[in-house]
Amino acid sequence: MTAYTGAVRSLLLPSSPANDPTIKHLELSFYLTEPYLQSIGRAVANVTESGKTNRLDFTIWTDVGHPEYEQCLLFGERLMSFFQSYPVAFKWLTRLTLQNITFGETDVHNLLNTCYKLELLSLSYCDAVINPVTGEDAILTIDAPHSALLALEVITCGYARVDLIQVPNLRMLLCANWIGGNPPLVFGNVPQLDNVAHRLTALHWQTPFTLSHCLANTTSLSAFIPEFLQSIVGNLREIYLYNIFYDCDLNWTMFVLEAAPSLTNFYLMLSRHPCERGRREDGAKRVNVSWDQASPDLKHHRLSLLHIIGFAVDEKLVKYIRLVMERAVGLKRICLLDQKPCNKCDAMDDAQSLSRNRWRFPVEEEEKEAIRQQLVDGFSSSVEISIG
Repeated sequence: MTAYTGAVRSLLLPSSPANDPTIKHLELSFYLTEPYLQSIGRAVANVTESGKTNRLDFTIWTDVGHPEYEQCLLFGERLMSFFQSYPVAFKWLTRLTLQNITFGETDVHNLLNTCYKLELLSLSYCDAVINPVTGEDAILTIDAPHSALLALEVITCGYARVDLIQVPNLRMLLCANWIGGNPPLVFGNVPQLDNVAHRLTALHWQTPFTLSHCLANTTSLSAFIPEFLQSIVGNLREIYLYNIFYDCDLNWTMFVLEAAPSLTNFYLMLSRHPCERGRREDGAKRVNVSWDQASPDLKHHRLSLLHIIGFAVDEKLVKYIRLVMERAVGLKRICLLDQKPCNKCDAMDDAQSLSRNRWRFPVEEEEKEAIRQQLVDGFSSSVEISIG
């Protein structure tokens, strides 16, 4: 930081008034460490004071890899002191990336309403002071009606939830590795929001929530990961769904068929690996989720191939395939394959018994033929069924 600060001062502070630099785009990445912040703040303020800087990006790191709560409090106080000492510099800020910060109750609000040019706010491992009365985690409230904020990233943060009250220009939201409660997001006035990426693993203390209710106010969405919306899949010809848990009821995939009338090839890969059971101690139990039913009159006219990896002799799976055959009136071929080999499973003591008894893939030709007959029983169509 000593060498870095010297380089910043050399670059940004003029040797004489006549040599006052004009910098259009400035990106700085530095540690939140004293006494260097004051020198960096003065140098940046000197450049931005002229009003000719179009882009100013700060990536601010903490110098402790896995800080305790008290250390994160200190980092939060240090950040806000830096912010309050150099408001001219922060006024021109366009991107701000932070980690390991515990904010005060109004700190994020003050940042957003002072940094009115801010377009990206990225928070990793951040939270806010715990309520001293209830002991509950704080809510990240974004209420910035005059903000230029276009993108918000909340990654592995300890908030109870994220409330987007007024963020009129927000277009992209990333919420990853969520460890708070559910629903994680509440949407208010976000008329421009069209891209939401929600990447998480369900944890055992989190309550299931209805996605449609969570997104009720987001009428402008055109991309949501990993959920499928008709605006995304409506024109797709092929769809791949990977690592579906083996005990999961597959009937929910009828929504995919309903939303994708142009679909011709549908690929599913079921995860039946014993090594994945209990991989996360805090993971939620993998139970079936209640889904609203797809239209009972659904008839898909273009689907010609159903391809399943991880097939096994399973009554529920046979019923699902027959359901697809019933709804996909133009289906021509069904391909059923065994699960892919796994070195971890081979090394487990009970892997062989699990794979051969509970999740047995048909090997003998007589059994394969019996499954084919079970699938086509009652159907007049001549669907080609390959097993193996």
